Amino acid sequence: MKPYELLLIITPDHDENEAEALTDQVKGIIENGGTLVKLDPWGKKRLAYPIRKRSEGYYVLYIFESAPGFVAELNQALHVIEAILRYMIVQYEDDIDKLKAELAAEAEPPTPEAEQPTPEVDGSTSDDDAEAEPKEATDNDDAAAENTAASA
Repeated sequence: MKPYELLLIITPDHDENEAEALTDQVKGIIENGGTLVKLDPWGKKRLAYPIRKRSEGYYVLYIFESAPGFVAELNQALHVIEAILRYMIVQYEDDIDKLKAELAAEAEPPTPEAEQPTPEVDGSTSDDDAEAEPKEATDNDDAAAENTAASA
């Protein structure tokens, strides 16, 4: 199976829901003959030049894997749909495994802070700990005083 990308432009005559329904229809066609890796609807954008007297269109990008023979079938199926202004199917040039890894990382839900392990902090101090801390502090103060006296 080879990776491919399909970019299609849907007529702007349809509203968002109809464009989404057509997007799902093309998604179903792709899934019948291959594996859909990524679906990226870009939304309504201005065309570089008028196509069939229209200056805008809904752009949708599909990245999928399929056998090379399926591309001809997909091409034929897309040619029949009148709501599609233009489409182009090309072989995917980037690393498909890297894309799959990125999508898998995005799909993993981040662990909430409440579920993350927190270090245990003992808020209570015993009498021994309370006495030990000031004693250590005075030992350090005495050593610092001796260093100061020795350097003078």
